[in-house]
Amino acid sequence: MKRQYEAMFLFDPGFAGDFANAEQEIRRIMDRAEAEIVLCRRWDERKLAYEIEGRKRGVYALTYFLAEPSRIRGVERDAQLSESVLRVLVLQAEGLTREHMEQFMPSERRAESHPDTDDGERPARRPRTTVAVADGDEESAPDDHAEIDGV
Repeated sequence: MKRQYEAMFLFDPGFAGDFANAEQEIRRIMDRAEAEIVLCRRWDERKLAYEIEGRKRGVYALTYFLAEPSRIRGVERDAQLSESVLRVLVLQAEGLTREHMEQFMPSERRAESHPDTDDGERPARRPRTTVAVADGDEESAPDDHAEIDGV
């Protein structure tokens, strides 16, 4: 019985600059596993936290698919053997409807909605403000609208 899965592929940006290349590679991997692709979209191009195979950036592709549980190991193996796929993560996604899947897909206007970002990534932090406390010492306090560390 086929189950529903979610896979996040990470591609070399030189290869996936034209997403059709990445999509074709995902289809090749899924065809080998006899999986049925439900939804496949480009997620984003991002700076990586650490270099992977000498690359500092990567293109993410989010894919939802149906496959036999015994075929998942083959999907992971084929992705590892692919020269264009840097990493893959496959998770079970039972119970997700197409509407839920669409909700997790990126919006093209996401980077535009944060004009104070660099690279379309997370917004720049606001500076901390200094407040006086009862004994006369100054203490750093977060701005009312600043992000909370660790969140």
